[in-house]
Amino acid sequence: MSKREQQKQQRRQHIVQTAKQLFLEQGVQNIQMQDVADATSVGIATLFRYFPKKEYLVIAASSTITEEMATDIGQIVEQTVSGYEKMKQILDYYISGTRDPQIRLAQFFESFDLHEKIAEESNEHYAEYLFARSKLANILLTLAQQGKQDGSLRQDIDLDLFIITMVQNFSLFTFKVSLANHDTKLSQFLSEDKQLELMKDVFLSYIRPQ
Repeated sequence: MSKREQQKQQRRQHIVQTAKQLFLEQGVQNIQMQDVADATSVGIATLFRYFPKKEYLVIAASSTITEEMATDIGQIVEQTVSGYEKMKQILDYYISGTRDPQIRLAQFFESFDLHEKIAEESNEHYAEYLFARSKLANILLTLAQQGKQDGSLRQDIDLDLFIITMVQNFSLFTFKVSLANHDTKLSQFLSEDKQLELMKDVFLSYIRPQ
């Protein structure tokens, strides 16, 4: 890669990282392209050459967040503990994301859903997002194999399918429950912590050898 190309890649990464922080801190809907240009000291015309639409920048930020999650989960999977214990830690990892009082990550992904369809128009940017998700999926498939080998996870089900489905739905649930509002009486019964622990126990009970 030429020096010019390296500089271009570094500038793009700087733009994405800055935009990600702005989106998380202030909300996707409250950030305009000019805000990103100002924060990165990049001309607005230059910014649009990298990201012709705001939606493409949102999906690039989502790709970065997904990559970061994949790194964190990959570190869990690399531990020398049982596959079952790793699965438990991964679910706890997603639960820990709900502890942010500003629920920034949950709000970001809720906004991302509104931008995803337009983002799909860009093969380049959407492919980057799909690659990040694929990386995370492959890490979970590695965990499934480890659980089969050490005998800590059920052998009589399709572990690959179940683990990917479980983690995907649990992550979505953690974001949704963070944003849910209930009346005072119902909130005592449907507390966020109780719901998350219940879902975690259901998944773990099912995946444990019978």
